Amino acid sequence: MCLITDPSRRDVVFLLDGSDDSQERFPDIKDFVQRMVADLNIDSNKDRVAVVQYSNTADVNFDLRRYSAQDDVLDAVRGLSHKGGYPHNIGAALQYVRDHVFTSESGSRLLEGVPQILLLLSGGRSGDDIRTPVRKLKEIGVISIAIGTIDADTLELQTISHKPNYALSVNDYEELPSVTRDILSLFREASHHVEEITPTKAFGKI
Repeated sequence: MCLITDPSRRDVVFLLDGSDDSQERFPDIKDFVQRMVADLNIDSNKDRVAVVQYSNTADVNFDLRRYSAQDDVLDAVRGLSHKGGYPHNIGAALQYVRDHVFTSESGSRLLEGVPQILLLLSGGRSGDDIRTPVRKLKEIGVISIAIGTIDADTLELQTISHKPNYALSVNDYEELPSVTRDILSLFREASHHVEEITPTKAFGKI
């Protein structure tokens, strides 16, 4: 089955580094997410946004159903509390968003052909295996973009990403504004992505 995407609508999930290592830079992380949200067309029938933080475990701050107005999303991001914890279990975090966020119950419109975009921030090498969760996300058509600091593993970020050029690097989270334009360009490219998905993968359990 060829699932043709609707570029006027996007489901965007921010998977944020909430580990102990990111605590000092968490204001920079929130500022970056606000910059991204400000460029989206937030509406229940346009762009939807979810935010998840991870460290050794992952927690949803708000899912794709929660807010349908840009100001409400911006307020929620400003009010985020740092999760804390260690290490960076990116594999478990990817599996978590696959099972609990990119779902119809959580507001995902995957089965309606709406582009599913994951934006991961990583401040270090994963403490667990990423390969199976990455494969499962790609199987359902999620387009992943990964941004890592100097302490992240470049090959790991490229493995997670939809394409190698969907992986970007910054020295530290305070430099995130320098890649804002690149990320917005990838968002636009991802919005026009056409994914081949078999019916069993699209509608069955994986």
